[in-house]
Amino acid sequence: MFLKDVIIEANRELKPGNFLLSFRDSEIAGESKIGQFLELKAGSGNENLLRKPISINDVDGDLVTIIYRVVGKGTDRLSQYKKGDTFSVLGPLGNSFPVIKDKEVLIVAGGIGCGPFSYVMRTLPNWKIFYGMKDACEFLLEDELKAHEKSGKAFITTDNGSYGDKGFVTQKLENYIKENGTDKVIFACGPEVMMKAVGNIAIKYSMEAYLSLEEYMGCGIGACVGCVKKIKNPSKKDGWEYKKVCKDGPIFRADEVIWE
Repeated sequence: MFLKDVIIEANRELKPGNFLLSFRDSEIAGESKIGQFLELKAGSGNENLLRKPISINDVDGDLVTIIYRVVGKGTDRLSQYKKGDTFSVLGPLGNSFPVIKDKEVLIVAGGIGCGPFSYVMRTLPNWKIFYGMKDACEFLLEDELKAHEKSGKAFITTDNGSYGDKGFVTQKLENYIKENGTDKVIFACGPEVMMKAVGNIAIKYSMEAYLSLEEYMGCGIGACVGCVKKIKNPSKKDGWEYKKVCKDGPIFRADEVIWE
């Protein structure tokens, strides 16, 4: 884990309110694993005091890329930064997806939940990606995913049918499993309703699945206890315990997450 200021290589808007930012740092790049995240701070002093947790989208050599959505003052400030500007980064943080080489990995992403997966696709040898969004105007990583769609490695859905198949991405996932078998591993990140559905599919077909949970992680190191999640633990009296998404996760097995 490193705490340092980095220089922005690029910070471009992919779709309204959604940005792709990259910077070069050999230490952060060298330590980063698939599924980990960074804590970013835009501004100085007490401006935007809490850091913002953002998944590592990709690592290519010493180039680190993230995708973020403007949702408050911190990310709005970050969106105003230009090439050559400096901001503070803490990371890489959290655990990671397992490196699966002997099975096909089914990646399931919803909306901004595509964030962790360019690095996964770069790292793993055998995968398919299922990407869902409400409308085509929200299509992130469009060029990359359309290229994978042409090669038969990406399946894209929209709720309203404005691009790809109309319907939920989880239905596309289940249809693929029915047609191609269950000897696969699932990685997922996206809205909670989608993640819960993915978890139910994994349990239904007795499949190994890992979910990258989305909680607000103010510190990223387990100190503020603001990102706890109920996780099954048979050794506890009630059969569960609270775990910190930032320190114990953000990756959890689908069969251990308790949805409320």
